[in-house]
Amino acid sequence: MEKYKLIALSGSLRKASYNTALLHSIIQLGEDRFDMEIASIELPLLNIDLIDPDEPEVVLSFKQKVREADGLLVVTPEYNHSIPGVLKNAIDWLSLEPGTPLRGKPVMIVGASPGILGTARCQIHLRQVFATNRTNTLPGNEIFITHCKDKIDENGLHDERSIRHIDKTLSEYHDWITFWKRNTKN
Repeated sequence: MEKYKLIALSGSLRKASYNTALLHSIIQLGEDRFDMEIASIELPLLNIDLIDPDEPEVVLSFKQKVREADGLLVVTPEYNHSIPGVLKNAIDWLSLEPGTPLRGKPVMIVGASPGILGTARCQIHLRQVFATNRTNTLPGNEIFITHCKDKIDENGLHDERSIRHIDKTLSEYHDWITFWKRNTKN
């Protein structure tokens, strides 16, 4: 089985983030199928004036990592029924140029929340944003970890049902990347 290179983003900057802990668990679950690198989304606020003439090095590096990856994994909380500002800012930076690093990129979205909806609204908004950028977001297979305080701790995800669902979805995501690599020209 071919291993694919993924860039992974956590939509939370909080040190004790449930979503970052979940992301580390996903990296372990998928290590037989993916080489995952977590990219920092601590970028300057999007300002078109920063692009011309010289885009910040941190932004150029971030774009290059995404451009070179086979796929993008986003694990995020939901803030105010939508996308956390820091994650939206990172996506906006990626979307600004012709031939955006997002175009055609297979994307998988995951989220954890203490609430009952488990980031459903955020994921709907992310799908809209990614569709605008012509990504190939994994259809269906939503991963909404509800009541995450009971399922994730400092050691990561420990809910067996969620682990099985994520493992199954990672296999489907691997197949999704394979499909797009075979059927499109990058």
